[in-house]
Amino acid sequence: MKRTLTSLTITCLITVAAWLLPHALSALSSPPRSDKPAVAYLGSAHKLRAAYAEWAAGHESNGGDQNVTLALRWSKGLSGEFTRAAGKARLDLIRGSVTVEVHGLDADTEWQVWLVDNVTGPGRSVAPESGDKTLYLGALRQDGDVARLHAQLDARALADFEVDLVVVARPGDDLSRRGVLFGAPSLFQRLYTRARLGRPATPDEEERSPLARWTRQPAFASSTEVASLDRLVVRGADLFFRETFNGNGRTCGTCHPAENNFTIDPKFIATLPPNDPLFVAEFTPALAQHFEKPELMRKVGLILENLDGFDDLPNKFVMRGVPHILALNTSLKPATNDGTTIPPNERTGWSGDGAPGSGTLREFAIGAVTQHFTRTLNRRPGVDFRLPTDEELDALEAFQRFVGRDRDPDLATLRLKGAVARRGKEIFTTNDTQGGTVAAGKCNICHANAGATTSPTPGGPNSNFATGIEQLVDTPADLIDAASNPPDGGFGTAEVAGVPGFGNGTFNTPPLVEAADTGPFFHNNAIATIEEAVGFFNSAAFGNSPSGRFLASIDSGRIGIRLEATQVQAVAAFLRVLNALENIRAATEIQNFVLDVRRDDVAKSLLNLTIKDQHDVVEVLDGVGLHPEAVRHMRKAIDLARLAKNTPARGVRNTLIRQALAEQRAARGDMVED
Repeated sequence: MKRTLTSLTITCLITVAAWLLPHALSALSSPPRSDKPAVAYLGSAHKLRAAYAEWAAGHESNGGDQNVTLALRWSKGLSGEFTRAAGKARLDLIRGSVTVEVHGLDADTEWQVWLVDNVTGPGRSVAPESGDKTLYLGALRQDGDVARLHAQLDARALADFEVDLVVVARPGDDLSRRGVLFGAPSLFQRLYTRARLGRPATPDEEERSPLARWTRQPAFASSTEVASLDRLVVRGADLFFRETFNGNGRTCGTCHPAENNFTIDPKFIATLPPNDPLFVAEFTPALAQHFEKPELMRKVGLILENLDGFDDLPNKFVMRGVPHILALNTSLKPATNDGTTIPPNERTGWSGDGAPGSGTLREFAIGAVTQHFTRTLNRRPGVDFRLPTDEELDALEAFQRFVGRDRDPDLATLRLKGAVARRGKEIFTTNDTQGGTVAAGKCNICHANAGATTSPTPGGPNSNFATGIEQLVDTPADLIDAASNPPDGGFGTAEVAGVPGFGNGTFNTPPLVEAADTGPFFHNNAIATIEEAVGFFNSAAFGNSPSGRFLASIDSGRIGIRLEATQVQAVAAFLRVLNALENIRAATEIQNFVLDVRRDDVAKSLLNLTIKDQHDVVEVLDGVGLHPEAVRHMRKAIDLARLAKNTPARGVRNTLIRQALAEQRAARGDMVED
């Protein structure tokens, strides 16, 4: 079953999340938080359901709930101490058996393994707490360099026990203080198990989607799976843009603003007011040291991350850019042949290990809240911030999976009209130099169909690579403050010979479809433009890297990547056109949705986002002189969208929208042959 999660996300959720939630039209943001946010009235989760159905089919083919594997790791916000130990737990939720294997634990400690079912209620969180249901499985037994445990429970023991956490802990009763390694099921796993046991997916199962209030589309039946997922997405959008978790004022949207393609960069940062929560380290004395590097944040767009633990804040940190979260669902599946699994179970963050515990997107919020939302550097849950609940983590994951494309474009069938972009596509997809006689960008090897996977199959694996980007000298951060920009080891927390910092030197492959308007580029924002980013792969830093040497080894001419300057420009032009086409698609879906919207204020908010996407098309093309006719049509489309936004009469507004759609079709027609 193909995924159908496209940029209707931007239509249905990002729209109001970006324009009604953070910028809060007063009439809609004034109700108390218990009221449904405006985002509730837009969109469905049909596409999220399709992604879930695909996951469920794969899960069942792999044994279903008889074969659930969770990674076990140190977790920001949950672990009582830092460790580089890691392992995995295999659960048979039907027969009641659990097998645990862990590498790297102190062999002299009798480590205990627990299952936790978090009890909901006021003041509760995802962390193990007094009153939660627990099952003690036994102690790990050392077997060489691996500690193992196999426990066979009565199958009925899990009938009324929802596994929220697997915990490896030091001996003692207080798991919240003694827990060291944690693992948890993903949203889809949790939904699947609930459905198998006949439990509702969300507490408010009888609530109907209010979609029909603002459109002509019918509301979903309350008993359907779609309705449940719809509410999760709605709740997740509200949390993403509004919830501070009782911390320093930041939200997820502080660093991932929808109005800037879910990322931040120096240009956008310069538009923010001095009291924006992004700058909390500049006006909160308790966070003045070792929380951010304000100059690098403002000038380079870098955020301080303590990926390797909080035990040495002055020295143990790295500086990283903010990756956008568009199309996450296309790149979460980790590869199994690059030495980086398991953990994590899913691929998140620049190094591919951005989430705590089992590494799932659901758990990413635990680390993000602990790292970025805290009031002081003590980072005490319940004092400096509150940890999310299981339900909040589920909702945040649902929203993030709903944002962006559901699939990568099919480059084999994409027929471009522009000669430069067409040549760029040819170079992009050529994998061998034929003895040095042709230009081979080899981009498609790691970015199949310009995505983040090494396989053109939808949902293919996302791999890590050592590209030598850390070997570049005179990066913007180094020139501004080299002392505040220590080496970044990438994936993992171990010290590896020959790799500065902590990690194995590899970083995660990002998608390229949205690249042209989401720079700067690479994990350290070292490169400003898409042309320079493509050119990096011509550099000695890449050529001498493990990835560069590998590409040379499989080439018939023993050449890695060697492109002329004009060929670099051609590949960049191809990526710019690809980005423009995606923005046109996103804008088109928004406008088609607005045609059914009844409320003027909602239509205005949607059209604001349309105009942003339209401007992105102009910027990525016009800046380098690509497709001037398409740019001309898009400028007309912008003018029409502005008129529509300021037209309260729905009939006239829709006429203007249809005219804008025609201009966008003309712009697309200037770039591709359909």
